[in-house]
Amino acid sequence: MGNSGTGDTDAEDASRLPVRPPKPGKAMSVFVLLAGLGIVGVGAYSYVADSGTLENRVQITAEVSEVGVEQLQGSRGRESYVPAVTFQYRFRGTSYTSDRIYPGTTQPRYEDRAAAQSRASAYAVGERVTAYVDPGAPGQAFLEDSRSGQATGAFFVGVIVSLIGGLGLYQARREARARERLS
Repeated sequence: MGNSGTGDTDAEDASRLPVRPPKPGKAMSVFVLLAGLGIVGVGAYSYVADSGTLENRVQITAEVSEVGVEQLQGSRGRESYVPAVTFQYRFRGTSYTSDRIYPGTTQPRYEDRAAAQSRASAYAVGERVTAYVDPGAPGQAFLEDSRSGQATGAFFVGVIVSLIGGLGLYQARREARARERLS
């Protein structure tokens, strides 16, 4: 049965070759690379969204109505703490309430309750404060005229994770080539 030169037997032999799943190292590297790229995407999206909000912001006066710390269940059962500052304001004749310290939906989390309390203690109930509002989203005012840093942090963590996945993929490919040379 071998090769008769017609090419038909080559096609038949090729169709009988077993289909092998990727090696675990290669599959894991691809997964890590894709996860890293996803984190990069989330970080970049958040950064761009925060930039748009900061460009369009309007300064307003608000009154702090509540100050505290929220306890959240973090990853792996660990607790994290978020400074909670609720404030009320009026914009274009309508009253609103917000609890955002920074623009965007992600707010800083702290592993230590005291650190979150320290951040929240910058505000006092009844205090009149300067807040900022994006006219396109008037119900989502925020107190700090800057980014929280989480978008940038997510971007750089994503880059590092992607590099690790890419390096693993490179090493898996290099090992496969070495095995092919030995065969």
